[in-house]
Amino acid sequence: MSPSPPIRRPVLARGTRYRWDELRRQHQVVFPEGVLVLNETAAAVVRLCDGRSTEELVAALEGEFPGSHPAGDVAEFLERLARKGLLRDDADA
Repeated sequence: MSPSPPIRRPVLARGTRYRWDELRRQHQVVFPEGVLVLNETAAAVVRLCDGRSTEELVAALEGEFPGSHPAGDVAEFLERLARKGLLRDDADA
């Protein structure tokens, strides 16, 4: 199985959205089949999946979390979300 190309302009898939659940005090990605609970860092990544380039997303995270070098982790996380059908690449549109 060949690796999929990197996500260049991540956006949440149709029917998928980010939300803060005040009752449970959780960051969540909600989709028709369920809910994915996110930690703070993952929530920061998902909130930035608005069609900006992956490089812009990583730069924004570096600004939000000074001293971090998230590029590799972000690429892996975006790929995992894409494999679950929760994210698509807007560059393909």
